Amino acid sequence: MQPLLQLFTAANGSASARVSFGNDVVRHLHSTIDPDAEAAVFNGFEFFGDVIVFAGIGLGWHLTDAMPKLPDAALCIVVDYFPECISYCKDTFFKYKPNTVVYLSGQSDADAIKNIENLCKTKPQAKLQIIKHPASFFCFQEFYHKIIEQIASFYIVKKATPLWLRKKAALFFGNFFLEKELSNALKTSSEGPLLFNYTAHKSTFDFECAFSKFIQTESPDFILSINMNGFDSNGEIGIIAARYGVPIIVWFVDDPRPILLAHKSHISPNTIALCWEKSFLPFLRKFNFRMVEYVPLACDPSLFSNIQPSKPETPIGFVGTAMVDSSAGNIRSKFLWSPSYVPIVEFCSDQLVKNKNILCPDAIVTAASMFGIQLAFSDEKNMTWLISYITHYASMKKRKSLLQPLLPFGLETFGDPLGWKTLLGNTVPTHDNIDYRHGIGAIYNSIQVNINITSCQMPSTVNQRVFDIPMANSFVLSDKQSDLLELFDMNEIAFFENQSELVDMAKFYLSHEIQREAIVNAARKRILLDHTYENRVEKILSLL
Repeated sequence: MQPLLQLFTAANGSASARVSFGNDVVRHLHSTIDPDAEAAVFNGFEFFGDVIVFAGIGLGWHLTDAMPKLPDAALCIVVDYFPECISYCKDTFFKYKPNTVVYLSGQSDADAIKNIENLCKTKPQAKLQIIKHPASFFCFQEFYHKIIEQIASFYIVKKATPLWLRKKAALFFGNFFLEKELSNALKTSSEGPLLFNYTAHKSTFDFECAFSKFIQTESPDFILSINMNGFDSNGEIGIIAARYGVPIIVWFVDDPRPILLAHKSHISPNTIALCWEKSFLPFLRKFNFRMVEYVPLACDPSLFSNIQPSKPETPIGFVGTAMVDSSAGNIRSKFLWSPSYVPIVEFCSDQLVKNKNILCPDAIVTAASMFGIQLAFSDEKNMTWLISYITHYASMKKRKSLLQPLLPFGLETFGDPLGWKTLLGNTVPTHDNIDYRHGIGAIYNSIQVNINITSCQMPSTVNQRVFDIPMANSFVLSDKQSDLLELFDMNEIAFFENQSELVDMAKFYLSHEIQREAIVNAARKRILLDHTYENRVEKILSLL
């Protein structure tokens, strides 16, 4: 059955519309109560395009307040699946506009497309602006996407410069972990950075328009995102970037499985994946990324440039959370959690602490069978978040088991004081939370022996502390990770393999200041030579 447009009168007396697809499937294009109010969605909206494509227009209520601001010189291409909507808006919104306006519906022929092509040739350097009517677009996404890409192809000339010569970087920026550090590194290692603030837009529509304008105005050579921050749930960011031949590089610095739940269908060969943990590379290679590469974390030396060596006041310290805070509850809220799953969580988390591996659904199913527990789900989303919760819980157990024996030797914790009191008891000396970019270096420097414990989501790689603590002129004693000795020589790092070894080595280094200083100095030299974020940016550029 062909989709049928049905016009009706809304409760406030205004015209409204819906689409019937048969089988009792109906989609409303406008409100049944007050379609006039849809204009508020475009409050503060700005036109920037020389060629403006209205991709779905319905009855045009969303444009009521915006149309007076339409630039007279803009070429307008009005596209709607239904000719009736085209006719309505032609008489209502465009009748008295001086613009060149062409119309395209689901019944238009090849001549209409050819006419648009000829008009676009008169504006070869034009900026293209796509204005979607969300409800109309949702009903016929394939139709609108095809038309948009046809129109775009008429005048968009993709970059001819080889990828390896491109160095004008754009960075999705929202104050997330590593974004400021990469911004600093890009200032010296590339042309840029151009910052696109993905938190500054009030709606998906504003976000897409702003990004399209950014791409066309700034013309970056590539875009860098941490953990796919800046990606929209509709996948339009990837489509827009690909349209202009701008590759997107995603650097995963957390377990990519929960992240990709919302984005895996939007991955295209225009996207490169980097991952800080080698164990996730096989998983990432299952998707449609152009390339998947391992890139470890590093250090931003500018964060520690003002740190002066001082006499440490704290014998042994750990800087970080106890992992018993609200984040565990937040993870549980993302899937069908039941208290009956506690035995599974306890068992699997114990196994994860003992064996450095990536927890998989099969291990959970096996544990559930062992305890006679019936899981209420087997789908990817619920299993992924259950794995994430178990991994978080295992990391908490690991921190407790390794740090508790150090309490008699003067252990103090920094950050998450309530969490540490809960985990280690009320007698543990705790300190308030710390702003990573303002003050953490001084905290590291005030500790004789900084303990580093790697999260269980990282079977092989190293975390930020391994790089930051030596740069703060302080000593780090880390749990052993297989990547550790790939990144550092034996004289540049101190590590332990189990609880008893941690206690023995902590006592040793507390009383051997000369040995501590030698390791710190060697580590600093290695980090400045090989492990700054400028080094990582150079690696990223080489991948292009």
